[in-house]
Amino acid sequence: MKPRLLLIALLVSLLVPVFTNGQQLLNNQSTVSERDRLIYSLKYAQTEPDTFEFNYQKSPGLAFAMSAVLPGSGEFYAGAKYRAAAFIGVEIVSWIVYFNRRNTGQKIEDDYIKWANSHWSAYNWWANSLPYPGIVGLSDSSENFGSHLIYFEYEGKEYKAEKTYLNNNLPGWDSYLLNGDLIPVKTRDYYENIGKYDQFASGWDDFDEITANIDTSNVKNSPHRSKYVYKRYDSNQALKMATNFATVIMFNHLISAFHAQIVAKQYRSPEEKDFSWQVGLVTDYTQKNPIRGMTLSLAF
Repeated sequence: MKPRLLLIALLVSLLVPVFTNGQQLLNNQSTVSERDRLIYSLKYAQTEPDTFEFNYQKSPGLAFAMSAVLPGSGEFYAGAKYRAAAFIGVEIVSWIVYFNRRNTGQKIEDDYIKWANSHWSAYNWWANSLPYPGIVGLSDSSENFGSHLIYFEYEGKEYKAEKTYLNNNLPGWDSYLLNGDLIPVKTRDYYENIGKYDQFASGWDDFDEITANIDTSNVKNSPHRSKYVYKRYDSNQALKMATNFATVIMFNHLISAFHAQIVAKQYRSPEEKDFSWQVGLVTDYTQKNPIRGMTLSLAF
């Protein structure tokens, strides 16, 4: 009996230190594992700082192109609605005035051309001038008269309305003028000259009404010439205004285009609010798959 008890006591004395040390080792390993797990959790289980933000910015290039085509449209796109209305208003008014003045000027131009064709003739210009050489009539280089020229046409060829030139290049020109074969070339300069310069006063069919007191320094306008001059002046003024508004239209396009580009870069309308969103990843590198989830946040 005693030998058995002795053997048991010996085994217990050997196993107790081993068990105690083993349990202590297990406890130590468990403590290290929990600490490391906590460190890993604090270090890696957090949202990554990767974010994406969108603030609804406008494209300056698109705004420029839009306003270059239609003034104000680029400003409207960029959010500057009142400025867009101003540019569009200028555009509309300018086009209305342009078409009105252009059509009016062309209508008056048609009227004064008809008036000139009815009341001024090249034959009268030459025939009525014969009693008043050096005052009215065709230019004449031999007498140093006439600083302005119109042109005649005969059988498809043009000739200067200048006496010495015609005598040398078209003998018998006066007879051609009488029977209507020699006709004036009716260019814009022609219609300007016959009303503007006294040299052509004898071509008007009421020239005889002003011949009583005619001299080199006093060639009055006949009634028909006066009416023509006023018509032409009114036409030119209307067409000039149309041209001015065409210039306004061109600059309105350019200014609006550059302005829209600036507005798209800088302007923020009062009612526009910032909007952004952020996306992040939740990770835990103590796990076999470190990506544990995703976060999404919105800001208005």
